[in-house]
Amino acid sequence: MQHSTIDNRAVPNLLAIIAHPDDESYSFGGTIALAARAGWRCFVECVTHGERGVRHDGGPKGRDALAETREQELAASCKILWAEEPVFWGLPDGDLRLHRGETARIHRLFRGVEPALVLILGPDGAYGHPDHTAVYRWVHEAWQSFEGPRPALLYVTFPRGLFLPQYEKCIGMMGEPPSPAPGEIGAATAHYEVPITEVERVKLRAIAAHRSQLRGGDPEALFPPGIVSQLLAVERFTDARGAPGPATAALLASIHP
Repeated sequence: MQHSTIDNRAVPNLLAIIAHPDDESYSFGGTIALAARAGWRCFVECVTHGERGVRHDGGPKGRDALAETREQELAASCKILWAEEPVFWGLPDGDLRLHRGETARIHRLFRGVEPALVLILGPDGAYGHPDHTAVYRWVHEAWQSFEGPRPALLYVTFPRGLFLPQYEKCIGMMGEPPSPAPGEIGAATAHYEVPITEVERVKLRAIAAHRSQLRGGDPEALFPPGIVSQLLAVERFTDARGAPGPATAALLASIHP
């Protein structure tokens, strides 16, 4: 599926680029839902099908079966968040750091969707996941080299150390010594904060849509205990320009009634 050129003059567009199904929900599902509710068109581009995930719903085994399930789950999550139907790139889950990047594709997205805001995970990959950090690098590099009007590029910023329990579960994926280091997981400050309590239940339902990844179907089971509950009041973002900007702050403020 390819996006048609979008008229961005009437209402802003939001573009989220994620590595796996479910990254959209826990990372910035609240911001997507608020923007969509405010009349924005919200687009989600997913680089893989998440076919190497661990299945917890008792469904059929095998990567092809899981890929199909996770595609359906992301579509359900986007519907809950009032976003457009997601687009999948079909790159191999778990191997994105070996891929050269997708600069031309991302430039086409910027030109076609004309997003006012682009949301991604940050350089720490939330908990150091190499696929997450690879997508961060691709998008950041493509944004830097884009010759047209550049959208605001924001990466989600979690509280310092929040994801360390998940990082410790995944540390074997990050090389030796691990990169990022434990002290680089999360940050003490961010440039913007988006209160999402109005759509807290919507965000939780979007997380719950990814049932194959949840023991017992419990959205709190996505990560070690105590993490998901801390993602439901506010979403924090850092500006790729290195400092907050009044125009971007105004865009984020506009998604609240």
